[in-house]
Amino acid sequence: MNLKFILFIPIIEILLFILFGDFLGFFLVVFLIIMTGALGLILLKSNINLNDIRELALKPNEWVYKKIAGLMLIIPGFFTDFLGLILLMKNLRSFVWNLIVKKNKNQKNKSNKSDDVIEVEYRDLDEK
Repeated sequence: MNLKFILFIPIIEILLFILFGDFLGFFLVVFLIIMTGALGLILLKSNINLNDIRELALKPNEWVYKKIAGLMLIIPGFFTDFLGLILLMKNLRSFVWNLIVKKNKNQKNKSNKSDDVIEVEYRDLDEK
């Protein structure tokens, strides 16, 4: 992700907290944040049985997505909760993943197309 976007996440969280606080009320907003944190803790709690190991070996992505979604839900705020919920839904997860992959491929193609030759003059500054 872009570093600028990561730096704006706390600002987005504060703005959404204020917006939802005005719309829904303070106590409901705090209750929703506590509930999503509890859901995140439930997702992070790992009770793996022997039967689950086979499923984990066949689909490791599902396990990783659940753990990342749990972390996102634990972080207080509506934006990170929204991202965590997106990671839990398979259809939206693949849609977002395809957007990220296409964006990265476009950036790589742009960086690979830099066949421009830059000509410079070299001058040793130590010699007079």
